[in-house]
Amino acid sequence: MHPLSFIRGALFGAFVMYLFAPRSGAETRRMFAQKGEDLKNTLGNIADTVANEVSAQPTETDEAVVIASGTYRPMTYQQ
Repeated sequence: MHPLSFIRGALFGAFVMYLFAPRSGAETRRMFAQKGEDLKNTLGNIADTVANEVSAQPTETDEAVVIASGTYRPMTYQQ
């Protein structure tokens, strides 16, 4: 079984569970809207964190450009 199939099944099951929950339609829609907003915020925070982590890491390309430009100077210990 593919892991993505399990996740899809779990999400579908949760969706069906909420549809048959003993609440009014307006309550259910409000709950879905709030959960959707929470998910959007969480995914946005994760994306920001990943983007910050990736941009903070120097890449091999950055290092190659510095070496090729002739500005590369090895760090030396000075007393």
